[in-house]
Amino acid sequence: MKSTRLLSLAIIAIALCAQACDRKGGSSLWQIYDQSLKSAKYIDLTHTMTPSIPVWKGFGPSKFAPTVNPETGKPYQYTSDGFEATQYNLSTDQYGTQLDPPAHWAPEYPAIDELPATYAVRPLVVISIIDQVAKDPGYHLQVSDIEQWETKHGKIPEGSVVMVRSD
Repeated sequence: MKSTRLLSLAIIAIALCAQACDRKGGSSLWQIYDQSLKSAKYIDLTHTMTPSIPVWKGFGPSKFAPTVNPETGKPYQYTSDGFEATQYNLSTDQYGTQLDPPAHWAPEYPAIDELPATYAVRPLVVISIIDQVAKDPGYHLQVSDIEQWETKHGKIPEGSVVMVRSD
């Protein structure tokens, strides 16, 4: 629910920006899209949710099963119910690509619903450690990985969101 609220706030902020630009005679949101976003490089950082998706061992595995009709105790089926559904028992909300709010690490910092909608609208840096993890599944990002990225691409811009790609 909090992530939905953040997304809604981001959409509202973009819409308000577009309206303000139009009133001032500036670029419309469509012009910004055509000039910048349309030709931008997009990187898909999603992960398919499966019971075997990697998580920290302290969370344990999730369980996926057919949703059971509480009246019959049997799974819903197309033939008898006209649909099927899946029950997800997730051991955690810490899956795949994510942007941890500061409160994840300390209670005095802001939670996801306390961050402005523009928090994640900033330059994105993706540092790949795929090769290192392939050789050592316990590998973690090192300062040398950041230094190598900066040697190749330049200094990480201030205020960037930095994500680590480990596959």
